[in-house]
Amino acid sequence: MFACLLIPVGTSTRTGLLCIGLVALLMVRDAKRKLLYIGLIAAAGLIAVPFLPSAFTERMGTIKTYKGDESASTRIAVWGWTWDYAKQHPLGGGFEMYRQNQIRYDTEKVEGDGNNATVDRKLTVDKARAFHSAYFEMIGEQGFPGFAIWAAINLIGLLRMEVLRRRYRRGDPEQAWIAPLAGALQSAHLVYLLGAGFIAIAFQPFVYMLIGAQIGLDTYLARKRAEQSFRSFRKVRPAQAAAA
Repeated sequence: MFACLLIPVGTSTRTGLLCIGLVALLMVRDAKRKLLYIGLIAAAGLIAVPFLPSAFTERMGTIKTYKGDESASTRIAVWGWTWDYAKQHPLGGGFEMYRQNQIRYDTEKVEGDGNNATVDRKLTVDKARAFHSAYFEMIGEQGFPGFAIWAAINLIGLLRMEVLRRRYRRGDPEQAWIAPLAGALQSAHLVYLLGAGFIAIAFQPFVYMLIGAQIGLDTYLARKRAEQSFRSFRKVRPAQAAAA
């Protein structure tokens, strides 16, 4: 887990920082001593800041000033173009339809403070820029019906893992592994969906392997419940016959 946390730092990805924050937030729900956990996370963050490379901190600083960052401005422009395209082509344009886009956007760079601040605007023209979002990737390529199917698959997976997490949270010690596994699969899925908001990874194999694991766990437990119900029924039926 520590090695995975180093990846966004080494690559200076703002999306990675958001995902790290979500992981920390999701771990609160399973922590027995929540206040202690929050305090330790805050302390670890303060201790880590001085050791972070300057490239990472400078990159994270552009979150507040996204208009001056060409990468962020490109994302917003592509999302707007894709949305307008989808309204005219609700069934989508097929795989890699982003290659036909042509976008124009302004980047703003503020120099100075207060009354002495000057804004430098730069017009940028670009084309064939990728979606930079799995959500707009689905809308642009597969249209609104495809996006609805994709969203339903993801939402059903999240909801089923929440059902299993709550159902097996307390109970038989032999089933103590189920709730943590369901929670881990759900947390990984949520982190993917957050990161997918800024990266075009709708068709990456990882998430479908994750959903497959969710389906496997859900169907396995359903089969176990059915077997248990059948055994209980067989025990109750002879007793009822003897009583009659």
